Amino acid sequence: MPAIDSASTDPASVHEATGSAENGQMVGGPAFTVFLSGVMQGSNVESVLHAQGYRQHLREIISAAHPEAEVVCPAELNPDSVAYDDGAARRAFMDELDLAARCDVLVAFAPVATMGTAVEMYKAHEAGRLVFTVSPMASNWAVRFLSDRVFGDFAEFETFVFDGGLGRAVSASLSLTERPSG
Repeated sequence: MPAIDSASTDPASVHEATGSAENGQMVGGPAFTVFLSGVMQGSNVESVLHAQGYRQHLREIISAAHPEAEVVCPAELNPDSVAYDDGAARRAFMDELDLAARCDVLVAFAPVATMGTAVEMYKAHEAGRLVFTVSPMASNWAVRFLSDRVFGDFAEFETFVFDGGLGRAVSASLSLTERPSG
């Protein structure tokens, strides 16, 4: 089964923003990439996934406020991942970790402990990327110390995005770490 085609999702190639509007929305887009991280298998012993509807919900929130954002979803890049053999699964996992570290923002959904999400959060954090987490586990050390901000639920995250918090954070982050295009 195919793994992520990392050549087609190069966050450095989408930095065309020249500023931000009053609501925090970037101007001159496409301006930034968002990696959707979140529980997939969680603590399931069998090769089954948790419900993945949250990914579309997060995409809708982000895209409504920031149509200039490229939203990258590993579940979409690897839709049959639970059926992958060990080699394909390893390649997909490692490629997703690399992609999480290259995107400008990682938005994680962790309603329960999720090891893959924690590793993606760590890689993004270590790469100096913004990490925003939707989770009721605000006291969990991985959630607490790897996140720039933790939101208790989707409504709280949505308010942050629509009030311009995401755009302002991205604008500030990109101005500090602007990477050359190309």
